[in-house]
Amino acid sequence: MEFAHDNAQRQRSFVLDVLSRTGWSQSDLAHRAGLDPSTLSRFLSAGGEGRALRPATLARIERATGLSFAGDLAPADGGFAEAEALPLADTTASVSTAVAALSAGRGNVDAWKLASRALEMAGYRPGDIVLVALDEEPVPGDVVCAQIYDWARGQAETVFRLYQPPYLVAATADPALLRPHAVSDNGVAIKGVVIHTLRPRAAE
Repeated sequence: MEFAHDNAQRQRSFVLDVLSRTGWSQSDLAHRAGLDPSTLSRFLSAGGEGRALRPATLARIERATGLSFAGDLAPADGGFAEAEALPLADTTASVSTAVAALSAGRGNVDAWKLASRALEMAGYRPGDIVLVALDEEPVPGDVVCAQIYDWARGQAETVFRLYQPPYLVAATADPALLRPHAVSDNGVAIKGVVIHTLRPRAAE
């Protein structure tokens, strides 16, 4: 029982950290992770004294946020540098309408806003919005969304790269981003394939 209590406390810290990092509300997180909002509200209101979340629930939160729960969570300022991409938060009506239209008819699509130059030579710029079909099988040359895990810190970095089997590679002049990443079951995992890109008009 003591282990279950400690696990629930760690999970609660993880969920609260996720909310802090993303700026989302509980209902936002539940929606993006495909969870019933009451699941999170009941869990958080128990203050870590109730039952722990199921592994499948944690996996949904990890997938929706790009943050990894692995035992004890590292401090928010530890681990990776500035995020290369962020889940698309609330935006203008025109962008929301475009995202909804381009996602129609597909089962599981996430929208991300790029923040790095990793794919600038492939035509992708910081600020572009990319739609990712989750769990779609990539083919060579696809732009993919992937997670690179840091097991020591219990964190995961979400990146966007070109898929050139067995590697993920950048297309940039920035030498800090050029190191290829070998796709593996343990350290680098492809989460989905970019199917559409939007470039909102810059504000004047």
